[in-house]
Parts: sequence; structure tokens; C-alpha cells
Amino acid sequence: MEHLIYLYGIIPESRDVAPFKGLDGEKDAYCLHLDGMKAVVCSLDEFEYNEEKLEEKVNNVEWLHEKAFHHHEALDKLNEEGPVIPMKFCTIYQSETSLRATVEPKKQAFIHSLSRLDGKQEWNLKIYCDDEKWEEAFAHHNSIIEEKKAEIENLSPGKQFFAKKKLDQWMKEEMDKEKDRLCYAIHDTLDDLAVESSVKKTWGKDVTGKNEAMNWNSVYLFSKEQVEEVAKHLESWKEKWGDRGWKFEVTGPWPPYHFASLQ
Repeated sequence: MEHLIYLYGIIPESRDVAPFKGLDGEKDAYCLHLDGMKAVVCSLDEFEYNEEKLEEKVNNVEWLHEKAFHHHEALDKLNEEGPVIPMKFCTIYQSETSLRATVEPKKQAFIHSLSRLDGKQEWNLKIYCDDEKWEEAFAHHNSIIEEKKAEIENLSPGKQFFAKKKLDQWMKEEMDKEKDRLCYAIHDTLDDLAVESSVKKTWGKDVTGKNEAMNWNSVYLFSKEQVEEVAKHLESWKEKWGDRGWKFEVTGPWPPYHFASLQ
């Protein structure tokens, strides 16, 4: 019976991998020796995982969730033991021969990337802000607002209405500017400590499920030696900005999904 080859990722030639069950939950994953590196793979039954059957499986939300988690968990364990170049979920080849034909010509790029990733960790930072708390804190710490409010009190009722609207608009613009300034300042500090970084798209509340708006989303590749210093900065920011409505969500270390490019 023919078997397809499912590829989890590429690791250094010198690495060994603790055994684990493959995607089908039956056959063990194993290392395929390539030219100067190893591919962590598992075999899949061609009848059960051909293109048509796979499309059916992927459309099953329960199957998709279970197997995507399996893929991530496998890469997470590989990442704990050393550098790995992670592959996308459901990277499948018709045979070991077709895998070799695709991967081995890129040998030097793979080996260079593995060397670059050795001793590094990927971390994600998302910054959220409670706008009500932020507005209260912003107004409290801004003397100009108090001065403008005092000026408005001396106006006639008709002029007060338009002056308040103008002040509210000015406050919103200034609050947004300060949000951006704070997020970029934090990013610049972390970027100076990182080997590489990437700013990602922020998500809406419908995606995050949170009451606070996401104002920043970025990923960083840190050397393991820098992680402790990064943690100190984050604790400092939480202490300074936490009571003003800011929340810092840090997750990691992750497999280097964003930094394993062969370019």
C-alpha cells in the first residue's frame, strides 16, 4: 500500500527526536535523513488522506481543531529541544522521493536558517486598552484639559455645547496619538533587544472576544539570554500603565513561525 508523507518540520542533522504518534494517531513519527539535515515526518494512508478525502476532513471543524492542535503541539515539543523550521499544517508529499526533490535543493538555505534560529525564541506581544479607563487617566494627567474645561465654564450655554464637542474631539485625537506613541515606544525598546521583529495586524473585538480594543500586535525573535530582561521591562510597563487601562498579553516561546523564512 502506498503511503503519503506528512512533514512537520526540518531539524539539524545531529538532532534526535523523542518518538510520538503521527497525524493519524496510529503510526509513529520518524526522522527522514536528508542531505545535511533531517525531516520530521509521519506516514499517512493514501486512501484516507488523498486530496479529496483531505478536503472533506478539513471541512470538519472538530477534526481540523484536533489535528491542527496536534501539529502545533508536535512543533512545540521539537522547538523545546532545539531549532526547527516549522512547516504549515497539512504539508503533505506523495512520497519520500517527492519530499527530497523539493527540500534538498534548498539545503543551504535550510541549514543557514537552522543556524540562525539556534538559541532563539519567538514571543508574541499584544497590547490592549480599556478606553474608558484610559480617557479618565488621560484627562487626570493632562493639565491642558483642565484649563480648557475651566475656560468652557465661563462661556455662554450655547457656546459651551460646541466648545465641549470640540474639546471631546481634541481629546480623542490626542488620546489616539498617545496610544500610538506608547505602543511604538514599547516596540522600539523590545526591537532593540530582539534579533528580529515583525509588526502584525491588530484584531477586532469580534475576533479577540475581549472588551478592550487591541492596539498593538507584534512578534519578536529573542536570544534566550535576553528573555529575562524583556520580562523585567514588561513588568515595569504593567506597573506603570496597568491602572490606566493598559493590558499586555505576552505568549511564548513559540516555534519560529514568523522567522523561519529561507530568504
